[in-house]
Amino acid sequence: MFGATLPGEKYFQRALDYYRKKFSNNVLFVAASDDMDFIHSKLKGEIDVFFAPGTSAAFDMALLSSCNHSIITMGSYGFWTGYLAGGEVVYPDVKLYSDYRFSRSMYERVRLDNFTPLPVD
Repeated sequence: MFGATLPGEKYFQRALDYYRKKFSNNVLFVAASDDMDFIHSKLKGEIDVFFAPGTSAAFDMALLSSCNHSIITMGSYGFWTGYLAGGEVVYPDVKLYSDYRFSRSMYERVRLDNFTPLPVD
C-alpha cells in the first residue's frame, strides 16, 4: 500500500553496529517480536543480544520501554516502546509512495529529535 521496502538483515546489523560504535561495544540488546522464530533466525549469532520471552505483548512492552535506547521497525508497537523508553530511537528510513504515520516524515514533522533514521539496505 505504501510501496515500502521492509527492513531486512542489513538494517538490523547496521542498527546494532550503530549502538556498538556509539557506546564502544559496551551494550546489550533485548530483542522482542510477534515472530520470535524470525528474530532468532536473524540474530542468533549475536553474543550481545538477549531474547524477550515473548509470552505477553504487555510484558515485552514494559521490558522494551525500560531500555535506554531502541531499535524499531515500522509499526505502532515499536514506535511506542521506543517513545516510552525515552532514549535515542533508531528506525528504518524507508522510501514511501504515500504518507505513513510511523515514518521519517512524521517523526520530523512532530520534531522527535531523538529518532535517528538509518538506511534500510
